[in-house]
Amino acid sequence: MIVFLIAIDILLAVALVISILLQAGRGGGMAAALGGPVAGTSVFGGRGAGDFLTKVTTGLAIAFAVVTILINLVSTKSVVRRSTSVLPKEAGKEAPARPSGGGMPQTPAPEGEEE
Repeated sequence: MIVFLIAIDILLAVALVISILLQAGRGGGMAAALGGPVAGTSVFGGRGAGDFLTKVTTGLAIAFAVVTILINLVSTKSVVRRSTSVLPKEAGKEAPARPSGGGMPQTPAPEGEEE
């Protein structure tokens, strides 16, 4: 399931990049640079191509976000199911006794030095 969603996510990402690059910017965009038709003689007309590509880009972006969130949810659920406790299985047993005194060994001060 996760592999399928990742493959869909990669395809959506590539399609999103292509749709962004095809949009005409201030300098004409990749459509003009790759020999695309002049805006007035294009299939969609002068403004229609921009509106169409904007809608396609918006749809691809929403689909990419949804699939990415689904991947996160599915992978998190599978990790939670497979996870083991960080506590040892013997956690219910009594802990070994610690020596009192704060846990730091007490060493005598060297001769000639006073605290």
